[in-house]
Amino acid sequence: MHEGARTAFGPSTHLEGDCLFLDGWWQVCFRVSPDTFSIRGDPPPRESDVIEQVAMELSVMGMKPVLTNPALLYAITYTEIALAIVQWEVWSVDEPTATNALTTRAGLDQFLGDYATDQPFSEPDYTAEMGGARRNAGLPPSIVLTIGVDEDRTRALESNLPDCRFITREFDSITPEMCGGIIPTVVLIDATGQTGKEFVMELRAVACGRFLPVAAVTTDTQVPLGADIALDPSNPDTWVDPIRRLLP
Repeated sequence: MHEGARTAFGPSTHLEGDCLFLDGWWQVCFRVSPDTFSIRGDPPPRESDVIEQVAMELSVMGMKPVLTNPALLYAITYTEIALAIVQWEVWSVDEPTATNALTTRAGLDQFLGDYATDQPFSEPDYTAEMGGARRNAGLPPSIVLTIGVDEDRTRALESNLPDCRFITREFDSITPEMCGGIIPTVVLIDATGQTGKEFVMELRAVACGRFLPVAAVTTDTQVPLGADIALDPSNPDTWVDPIRRLLP
């Protein structure tokens, strides 16, 4: 990561752009610039020494902790990796260097792009988060993100798709921009109401949702705008096969 790589895979970690992930979804470290990095201060979701390993590598490079939870970093990580507020420790050679790197990065008008301003614009490449990175990181091959779906129906689906990992959210706890940080393979949304219909359309409009397969639970006769398939809310037993067909 400190050598400028943009994509790399390991047994439990992978690199996407400027972010190092553990188990395919948990953000460990974010590269602000070649000489400034942020290490997550929250404990990992499972026992791992990945944070300690990253800190040791940065120490070898002459970096040290210089800032904690700077406001500019939240703006950067929310915009670029769709991550809400978490604990961060910024590592750099000194505080002025870190502050300058954050100010420069926050001023760039791009999404998951390079920090070099002389490079031509290119569309983000989401190939890694579509499944390959997750498999290389040792995760089950697919994550199904359900939004607003009844808990009992989610559990029934989970029992019929044992090779998938389910993450459940309500409409008031997630935004379309935040979905990319979870790195789902399929998004299942309750679109029986107006809130769900609008969420489907907004998800398709944001960068992280352009290529995500979306299954919408709806009473409409047509597939809702922005969704790939429609599921009948009165017959959840028929959901399994259509969702399975959306998986890689």
